[in-house]
Amino acid sequence: MAIDERGGAPAGLGTSRAAALDGVIADDAPSSATTAATTPESGPVLGEVGVGSSVGDDHDRAYARRLLITVIGGLIVFSSSMTIVSASLPTMADDLDSTESFLSWSVTGLFLVMAVGTPVLGRLGDIHGHRRVFLIGSIVLSVGTILCGLAPTALAFVAARMVVGLGIATTMPNAMALIMSAYPSSRRSEAMGWFQMAMTGAPVIGLVVGGPLIDLFGWRILFAILAPISFAGFAAAWKVIRPSTPGEPVPIDWAGAGALAVATLGFLLFLERGSSAGFGDALALVLAATSALGLAAFVAVERRAPRPMLRLDYFSRRDFTGPLIAQPLSQFAYMGAFLVAPLLLDELFGYTVGIIALILLARPLVYSVSSPIGGRLAVTIGPRSMILAGSILMVLSMAVWVLGARWTNLWLIVLGLVLSGLAMGLASPSYATTIAGAVDDGDLGIANAMGTTMMNIGMLTGIQAMFVVLGDGRGPDDFAIVFGFGAVVTAFGLIGGLMITPGPAERAEPAVAA
Repeated sequence: MAIDERGGAPAGLGTSRAAALDGVIADDAPSSATTAATTPESGPVLGEVGVGSSVGDDHDRAYARRLLITVIGGLIVFSSSMTIVSASLPTMADDLDSTESFLSWSVTGLFLVMAVGTPVLGRLGDIHGHRRVFLIGSIVLSVGTILCGLAPTALAFVAARMVVGLGIATTMPNAMALIMSAYPSSRRSEAMGWFQMAMTGAPVIGLVVGGPLIDLFGWRILFAILAPISFAGFAAAWKVIRPSTPGEPVPIDWAGAGALAVATLGFLLFLERGSSAGFGDALALVLAATSALGLAAFVAVERRAPRPMLRLDYFSRRDFTGPLIAQPLSQFAYMGAFLVAPLLLDELFGYTVGIIALILLARPLVYSVSSPIGGRLAVTIGPRSMILAGSILMVLSMAVWVLGARWTNLWLIVLGLVLSGLAMGLASPSYATTIAGAVDDGDLGIANAMGTTMMNIGMLTGIQAMFVVLGDGRGPDDFAIVFGFGAVVTAFGLIGGLMITPGPAERAEPAVAA
């Protein structure tokens, strides 16, 4: 299948615990749609499109808004389905004559495909144009959604969800690159704030709306509704998104991509195997060794490659490496604690599933509402401050949960949920924009992909590690130890935040009274 990058018609268009688990070196010349100024530390800073003409400025601001809305519309099918699919696994297991354990691979497998595929598919966008690759990914996402609804067996449903994962691995890094290219550096954080609001708010809507619909009509109704929405998102993207300038036509560094895939997949499978059979299990150790060898091979290949998939010198830029440390460690506690919280509310408070779901909604709601605020504050205060604030608030949320568990205090548990949602809402817009500002214009796809991959690794590691620490214990002290462990791990994220270069507002000297 090929997509006409000039804006014409699509050419050749064809037809465990993880079950709870609510992407070439750039040309030196700037693209025709942007201006670039490079700083030693942070790389290029994209200028306003259409600068010099108020009419052009208004036109491009309007286009940027349309693009943001369109991209969100294309991805909302995935984000809105995540929570409700996880919550519906028991119903699906009964209908498909399977088990919840096997169907949990519809979530685990999806994230494995995303983690492995996102870097190379982000790089493909850098080379062949982000619009082209985004549109192809939208088609894959739509087809996967249809296949989910039509799946006759549990195996077919798991395979269909992996197709959805491939679609998201294709669209997500390229969507973020399109947003970064459409907005000037001074407004990227605001745009990402609205993007994060939609991505975190959609699962809440999916749960609230989808739950009753599934009760009335069965789980397949969810995909019957989402499939046409997904195709509508593709049609809107084809019409709205402007052609993006392809990068230098160089071959993909398949050796580097393969080595990175082995390292990532080996590590994630090591976590999965270790959590079920023990981390001293022979197969788990083989997977860990495979991951380490894959990482070593990736570094060796990238050092020799004339056109590496990911330039290793980016890791010497603090604004690239800092967020790659801070975000996964915050996600470690964010997802790990969120998956432990239902057990706590069940074991210590005796609440029903319905009451637990309502209590847990506090976290994604706060995350969603605070994301635009975080984007705006990043512009006025600086992204470094917001990333540091996110890490501090996440540590604080874990500390509050320690007290809530020890004292069996519901209000402290709710406060911990609110603080963790606020931590991610305030910091998330700055993670992506800081990474994007640290790389060359032609590497936005792979840069965003690396951020996404590291985030997923942080989430899955947190889930597995915190459940291992919890073990079979279900007492107040057992839960308190888990949250304390999460606080300690997340505190290391402050190192990443402190690495980031202060912005102009963050470097401002305080006024001295005369």
